[in-house]
Amino acid sequence: RPPLPRRERERRTRERTPLMLRVSASIRGFSTASANALSKPVFFDMKHSNNAARVRLWIRLKGMSDKIDSRMVTYPDLQTPEFAAVNPLKKVPAFILENGDPVIESAVILGYLEDRYGDCGPSFTPDTPEGRQRMNLFIRMHDLYLASPNCTQPNFAHTQGCMYLAPYQTAHCTPERTMDRPTRAAKLAELWKQLSWIDANADATQPYLVANGGRPTLADFTIFPTMIFCEFMLPRVFKWAPLLRDEQSSPLPNLARWYSSLIRDDEAFATVHKEIWDVWVAKEEEGQFDSIIPETNDPAFKWVYP
Repeated sequence: RPPLPRRERERRTRERTPLMLRVSASIRGFSTASANALSKPVFFDMKHSNNAARVRLWIRLKGMSDKIDSRMVTYPDLQTPEFAAVNPLKKVPAFILENGDPVIESAVILGYLEDRYGDCGPSFTPDTPEGRQRMNLFIRMHDLYLASPNCTQPNFAHTQGCMYLAPYQTAHCTPERTMDRPTRAAKLAELWKQLSWIDANADATQPYLVANGGRPTLADFTIFPTMIFCEFMLPRVFKWAPLLRDEQSSPLPNLARWYSSLIRDDEAFATVHKEIWDVWVAKEEEGQFDSIIPETNDPAFKWVYP
């Protein structure tokens, strides 16, 4: 048989090769940026990652989809040496500048993007010092007390992990990511505390968490994806009443108004909601929560709030 044309061979190779291996040539050379310049920056995303989704929201609402190369990765991709060269913590999001330098941590990536592309499209940072400090406080509270572990060692988990990390090794949870029952109950109490704080501090006169001339801010991008986790998991796993879609009945009316209006009125937020929601639907069908739900019958701990 005659050999395949070069372009066809390359196409078939790309289809057979995992994503991270396809980009390994550009990843391995970060330290020699000038020799490995990229035509455009690269954003490593994961569909159901709340911290990656905040960057995804920024890219879409800023109108930067054609200027930033977004690539969806999977859990196996995160474990490759190529990805570790981008983010040694083996987490998303990660970002590569045109000169090859990696940038990690979602808040840092968003801060860089706002600085780098501040003159393109709408601004998602308030103009006043007061507005910026309010925005940064929401982000800080989210990152410290909701969505980020304060340690990289095994079995140290973020507050949000109480909703989906198993009590023992399962097909969905490695041994170093398991969570025992007292820890889960304590983190669930912390989750309720932080949701209550967000509700109390959201600007009830604005469509967004912080006033910004009728535009969202980085605070909205940060907190919204995490609330999708809460909307999906808290009623299913812990039997909480729905908190986030009916402000008339919710004990968190400001949070419910803000969250439900974003889904109803903004296509970008609605799209991210569906992307994350659909992944968790599939994970639920695969048994993601089966090991956790029996724990919530233990009367020695409080599982339902408020």
